[in-house]
Amino acid sequence: MKSLHRSKTVTNTASYVELAKSVLGEGMGRLVFGLTLGASLGVCSSYLVFIGQTLASLSCDADSSNILRVYFPDVSVVTWEVWSAAILIPLCLLRSYKIFAFTSALGVVAVVGGLGVTVASGIFVDPGGGLITALQHVGEQRMFPSNLADAFGGSFGTVAFLFCINFLTFPIMNSMERPVEYPRAISNAVTLTALVNIVFAILCVGFYGENTQDLVLANLGNGPTLSILKLLLCVDLFFTFPIVFSSGRQIMELAIIRPPIISTLELSDGSVPPAVSVARVGIAGGGVCVCLGLAQIGGFGTVANLVGGVAQGTLAFVLPPLIAVTLSRRDEGLKNQNLEQDITLGGVLRSDEFRQAGLGLFGICVVLSTSYFTAASMFAT
Repeated sequence: MKSLHRSKTVTNTASYVELAKSVLGEGMGRLVFGLTLGASLGVCSSYLVFIGQTLASLSCDADSSNILRVYFPDVSVVTWEVWSAAILIPLCLLRSYKIFAFTSALGVVAVVGGLGVTVASGIFVDPGGGLITALQHVGEQRMFPSNLADAFGGSFGTVAFLFCINFLTFPIMNSMERPVEYPRAISNAVTLTALVNIVFAILCVGFYGENTQDLVLANLGNGPTLSILKLLLCVDLFFTFPIVFSSGRQIMELAIIRPPIISTLELSDGSVPPAVSVARVGIAGGGVCVCLGLAQIGGFGTVANLVGGVAQGTLAFVLPPLIAVTLSRRDEGLKNQNLEQDITLGGVLRSDEFRQAGLGLFGICVVLSTSYFTAASMFAT
């Protein structure tokens, strides 16, 4: 992500697609277009899976008297996903996201609450026995996989899904008041999120062992407090969905509604004509429907691993090093021309390029392994 920030600064480009086109050519720009669209829609589809599974777990719990069970009993996952998609279409038409500031704070509260309730449940309820007993139970679990290749391919895509938000790098930087602060902000965010997730993951696997669910909230009951937290998490995703969806929506609009056409059709008061508005509605509706279709691939873990490993893995680990090395050699070539030196770099990697090459090779391994093991798990079930 920092590499993309540096490349953006050097090239003064406004999007990942534009950066790839200017540095790597038209073909790579199309590839980034497709991967960005796939990552945006894929992440959004996983949100639909989360919402559907969470609301269905509340609705179909015969032993609970939560509000969804009372008013919407036994509603299936797919039905919840369809209803959610219908609500999300108008939200995805919003052009300004200031309205989401409050809901973002609400989402943070819900996530922190979910973490706290889950850990408290493991300490006092299941396995219970207090903090010491719970920690001893954690120590009894096997914390290293019996098959490293299978574990990496079947799970690392989920890590990339959470952290590799490279396809959102440009929208985030473009919306910042001071984009120069992006590297420090992203370092703090990734470090804090990583530490919290590592501790939380180890504790949950310690609590529930092989029975740990893709959505760990499914390991808990549906009591009043937990039901409220689950609903708050779903509300948060309802308002996070349009922000993540905006990346895919923007590139779809640029591809379908060309900027020159929009500029010539703008009205005198600055608004857009009905034809453009209808096109935007169609793009948003079509994109949400695609997300709904992708949500039927499998559970949250399967969708997250596939999207994170293939689309986000390529955008995070393969393309940024390629762009950085190309820019570096282009800059070196310009310096050589200015000095009137006939120096060619050939195919020799400089020391600073070995790190970029290693990162690129790691990205290729991520894409191949997550694709293979996710497909294998899908066909196995």
